[in-house]
Amino acid sequence: MASDKSEKILIDKNCIDMLISGLKNIKISTREKSTRKEVERILNFLQEELNRNNISLKERIFEKMKETKSTDPSMNANLYILYRNLDSGQISEEQALELFRMYVKIEPYDRTI
Repeated sequence: MASDKSEKILIDKNCIDMLISGLKNIKISTREKSTRKEVERILNFLQEELNRNNISLKERIFEKMKETKSTDPSMNANLYILYRNLDSGQISEEQALELFRMYVKIEPYDRTI
């Protein structure tokens, strides 16, 4: 599976749906057991990726906050403030997403030694 540090790309949902539909057609139409098994593995992988990316922004911030608690106290504090501001409605989800992406992007460079 891809890690958090992997590069993400945007793909139109219709394209993903067509890909899944095509894989299902291959699975149904083939008699080869190894091909069906491989198609099923790919379908499961796609579904896991789609499910992982469907968690809410608040949940993503909270997970990252837990992840950085012991490794980067400064990042953890920034994420906590971001989480509380989003939770209380002081900032919009768009603003929170922009800040979250910025924090995650600068994280590798912002560690204290």
